[in-house]
Amino acid sequence: MSRTVLLLLFLLLAGCDQGQGGAEDSTAKLSSLEQAAIDAGVIPDVRKVTLSGAFERKSDLGTDRFCAVGNDENGYQIGMIALFGSGSKCEGLGEAERSGENVRITLNSEEKCSFTARFDGVELKLPGGLPEGCASYCSPRAGFEGVSFYLIGEGDAVARSTGGQDFENLCPGG
Repeated sequence: MSRTVLLLLFLLLAGCDQGQGGAEDSTAKLSSLEQAAIDAGVIPDVRKVTLSGAFERKSDLGTDRFCAVGNDENGYQIGMIALFGSGSKCEGLGEAERSGENVRITLNSEEKCSFTARFDGVELKLPGGLPEGCASYCSPRAGFEGVSFYLIGEGDAVARSTGGQDFENLCPGG
C-alpha cells in the first residue's frame, strides 16, 4: 500500500512540474487568435512596438500628452501632462523601463512617484491608484490616476517635439 501511495505522489509531482512548464510556454507564445490578429494588422505586436514616441488624448478639458525618448534596453526619459480645465493640471518628468506590456514609470522632478502602467502597443494606461508622492505633480483636485494616452507618432524625434506647460519640452533628450 505504501508503494502505491508513493507512486501516486510521484505522478502528482511530475504532473505539477509539467503543468508549470506548460504555463510558462503559453505566456511566452501568443494564442492562435492573437497571432492571426497581429498578422492581419488588426492589433500591433507589443513585442515589436517601442515606447519611444508621442502619445495624446484629447478631451473638452484639454490635450493630455506623454512622450518617451530612448529604448527598451537602456530605458526611457519621459514627460507627461494631464489637463483638467483652466489652471488644473498634472505635469512631470522622469524615467521609464518597459518589460512587455508593463511600463515602470518614475517621476522625479518633484517628490518621487513610481508606478506601473500598461502599454498594449497603442494605448498607455496609468493605474487608478497612485502613491501619495504623485500628488506633488498636480494642482488641487487633479491627479494622474486612470489617465490614458494613445500613440500618435513613433520615435525619439516625434517625442522631442512634445510640449508641456511648466516644461517647454517634455522630452528634450534621451
